[in-house]
Amino acid sequence: MAGSLYGRGRELGLLRTALDRTEGSLSVLSGLPGAGKSSLALAAAAELPHAYHRVAPLPDPQQRAAFLASLWRGATGWRVGSGGRDREDAEGGDTPGAPPSWQEIFSTAAASVPEGRGAVLVLDDAHRIESAGTRLLPAIRAGLRQARDRQRTLHIILGAPVDVLAGKDVDAELTPLRLLLGPLSFRAAAPLLPGSGALDRLRAYSVFGGLPGHLVLLDPSASLTTNLRRLVLRSEAPLAEAGVALVERAAQAPSRYVAILSALASGESDWGGIHAGVADLTASGQVAPYLKRLAEMGLVEVRQSLDAGPRSRSRRYRIADPFLAFWFRFVFPSRERFATGDVAEVVLDRLRGELDDHLGSILPEVCRQHMRHDAIESLGANARECGSLWGTGYDIPVAGMLASGAAFYGSASTGDTRGREALEALDRQIRETRYGFGREARLRVLFLSEAPTPALAREAARRHDVRMVDAAALAGEN
Repeated sequence: MAGSLYGRGRELGLLRTALDRTEGSLSVLSGLPGAGKSSLALAAAAELPHAYHRVAPLPDPQQRAAFLASLWRGATGWRVGSGGRDREDAEGGDTPGAPPSWQEIFSTAAASVPEGRGAVLVLDDAHRIESAGTRLLPAIRAGLRQARDRQRTLHIILGAPVDVLAGKDVDAELTPLRLLLGPLSFRAAAPLLPGSGALDRLRAYSVFGGLPGHLVLLDPSASLTTNLRRLVLRSEAPLAEAGVALVERAAQAPSRYVAILSALASGESDWGGIHAGVADLTASGQVAPYLKRLAEMGLVEVRQSLDAGPRSRSRRYRIADPFLAFWFRFVFPSRERFATGDVAEVVLDRLRGELDDHLGSILPEVCRQHMRHDAIESLGANARECGSLWGTGYDIPVAGMLASGAAFYGSASTGDTRGREALEALDRQIRETRYGFGREARLRVLFLSEAPTPALAREAARRHDVRMVDAAALAGEN
């Protein structure tokens, strides 16, 4: 699977299954720009007659006119007609000089669906329709209903940065498929990353992250530094302004969002740590709506300890994609130097001293990815529950329950924290939490970016409850 669709095999299968339904379907794809929403929708629809339209940020009448024009000229293997009216009447709508309503347009599409195979309508950046003041769901519902009444099969795919149906009254008749496209895992991204070994690629992942739209720009045969110079560290480079540009696309007043992301760039933080990084918010409660919006956009992940009580308000927050964390940590503070041309040397000099620390802030999530999807290789089962544990006397970055019923507790170590003391510290912390207490099997999993010290290797070999996972295992190279 090539291009920006790389690593989306599961999502492609789910979407194609929806498109196999003879009664039609509604699917919603959400995720950050570059996550591959458009590529996924078009790949799934490729074998069916389909039409694709990207909604422009225009007033509602112009959006409707552009959509209708796109349907007339843009369908592939599907002649979208006017459902019995001539074209001039269809373009005129109920009001002379005005385009038809959204409901009329969807009805036009439904009336033109070919018999037998059905057709797919892909509406990208669909959030812009409601931003222009239109309720999209009633029009979609009417179009799907009309297609079914005519015994035709119409599939509609909506793409947007956020789930455009979130909070909407979606009845059982629609039963939409919802797919959130996050960054690819390290293992899925590894073949596209530069580096001569697994550790090099792990470092590259901590810098370039897992958005397919970014990964396809990389030259795997070049070094990490060369890729950074070419893609990020020049004023005209394609990712030079990626962090701020992404926030500005989704937020009316981006300054506070940027401040929050800058506060999170060095690693996940709690509410108080974030509030301290946003100088103009005088009360911590003022941070809440901004964090909520960042989470809805897929920029920030909100996490809670696995052993937290039902009423616990303890939360931690992390930037979802490693590239954005890298950009706000290393590029954003130096971007004014683009004017003088020395930003590359400033960023690279700082990166040489802080890359392992930056990797340390990214590594726990890479380890959690491994436990969710690939632990079966070393532990015999994947995790059915996976997260972290924190509280008085313990802070365990990787923890959960395997499908086999065993509890696991993991450390994520880089650099000088690969010794026997890492296992001893993990043992001490496990004694402070009740999570997994009473389980017959309670495994210690040591995730190491580099080889363990001889003392740790001997201790791990002596104990039946210890497993070690290195960078090669995380990359799937063992």
